[in-house]
Amino acid sequence: MSTSQSSSNQKFTQTLERLRGELDRLAEVAWSRGEEVWEQFRGGETKGDWSPAVDIVETHDSVIVFMNLPGLNASDVTVTLIGNTLEVSADLVSLTLQTSDRVVRRERPCGHFSRTISLPCAVNHESAIAHAEKGVLKISITKAANAVGRQIPVVSMDPPAGQNS
Repeated sequence: MSTSQSSSNQKFTQTLERLRGELDRLAEVAWSRGEEVWEQFRGGETKGDWSPAVDIVETHDSVIVFMNLPGLNASDVTVTLIGNTLEVSADLVSLTLQTSDRVVRRERPCGHFSRTISLPCAVNHESAIAHAEKGVLKISITKAANAVGRQIPVVSMDPPAGQNS
């Protein structure tokens, strides 16, 4: 085996060892703080008995959050915006059954939830609007002025052609 092959094999082995170490650390964190890490990965935190599905859409000048809340009235939902963090909470009442009734299958969510969502950019708090329609909560928030992108013209610092400095 040549020296260059030996060096390549050694570098490959070192890379694999580093990768294994990183995977071991990741597994340890997932084991000890799994739910917390998962919620950070998902972009929010959930507290309560259930968690509604969420879509976050970023447009040129706004952030729109869609949240499935079937069976809830708008007056049952609390929406709070602090910094770049949106918190939505509510209580969904369970079925009222007669004492002789028996639930054969229960798949629909019920109980309290509180969902904290990290928004992708700075937003203008005064512009926040929340609407509930057909079981979907829609929260629209305009981006803060410094969060809206703009095209920056590039100015040439070169002297015009034919001129020497």
